[in-house]
Amino acid sequence: MNNFILPLVLISLGHFFIDFYGNILPGLMPAITKNLGLSMTLSGLLFTMLSITSSWLQPFFGYLGGRFRAPLVLAISVMISAVFMAMVGVANSYIFLLVMVTLAGIGSSLYHPIGSVSIATLSTKNQGFIMALYITAGTVGMTLAPISATLSKNAFGFKGLLLLGLPGITAGIIMLIYKNQLSSPGSLKISPDRRSSLFHTHFKYLVLMVIVVGFRTWVLSTFTIYTTMFYVSRGLSEAASSGILSLFLLFQSIGGIAGGFVSDRIGVKKTLIYSALVSIICLVVFFNIQGPVSIACLLLSGALIQSAFPGSVVLAQRLYPQNPSIATGFMQGFTFGMGGLGGLFTGVLSDALGGNLFIAMMSTIAFLGVSLAGSLMVPMTGENQTKGIEEIGVN
Repeated sequence: MNNFILPLVLISLGHFFIDFYGNILPGLMPAITKNLGLSMTLSGLLFTMLSITSSWLQPFFGYLGGRFRAPLVLAISVMISAVFMAMVGVANSYIFLLVMVTLAGIGSSLYHPIGSVSIATLSTKNQGFIMALYITAGTVGMTLAPISATLSKNAFGFKGLLLLGLPGITAGIIMLIYKNQLSSPGSLKISPDRRSSLFHTHFKYLVLMVIVVGFRTWVLSTFTIYTTMFYVSRGLSEAASSGILSLFLLFQSIGGIAGGFVSDRIGVKKTLIYSALVSIICLVVFFNIQGPVSIACLLLSGALIQSAFPGSVVLAQRLYPQNPSIATGFMQGFTFGMGGLGGLFTGVLSDALGGNLFIAMMSTIAFLGVSLAGSLMVPMTGENQTKGIEEIGVN
């Protein structure tokens, strides 16, 4: 049991800090936009560049994952994110800020494919729930990041962000100390004679999963980037607006754990369909009313949209078993990359509409509808579409 718990805790701890540093910017964007005089387009470009290095590079690092010493890479990647994102606190120009954010994203691209596969090999049972715990650790980091960055900036100025880099560097050092315990007890295996046929049979479903989950991430990223600015524009303080964003991210954590448990029971496809349908209803209500009910609908939509992600990652690894690191890289890389493009799209659309952020954010409902339509074509886990998946096991 100890051999199982320690790697789970350490790898999840690293994921916490990776996603923490990847989400420091949203809480600071109102102040950064004001200080540097940025348009919504330039603000969105920051997140797009962060997305390119933190997400789009994941399939590449996933492909190379088997050639790296995974424990060493996991530890170093946490420190990379911590150091460069902390440097945002001393950025006095847009170019310097853009470079620091871009470099910080490399840590995320290194960590996610290797960390997810390491978690998946800890057990053959309840993989959706185990993946949910790992993903939720990251989502908790996302939750704490905006409000932590805002409070740090309010207390110490932007240079206070340098202090936020210390916990991540410390976590990386701890992971280096226990690097031998980070080695997973097994690896995903499949009989060699089935690899080629399974790849050709299921690659189309892997692409479909990227599209379906990518548009869901598009919606989550848009709200993560612009919720603070949205509420500030409605008269709320930066602290209160960051608090709502943190609650939104917290509910994603709750949704991830619940969704991992549910997908183990009813399957990924049903989880995708039901959660997308109800979240669309919640967002329609959110945009048409104000007050506590509106905020409640926003929080519930975040939980529902995130709920299918843990099971989707596990299914993707099963659909491409000859190299689950690549599958993970596609799912977490390209889907997060689509999220970054969604943020840029919303910023450009808002500027085109004369700064109407409300209408720009409302467009996310249409993309969530596209995801719902694609979910109808996702294979049912355990049925004929995934024949051969049962051969995967922990050796």
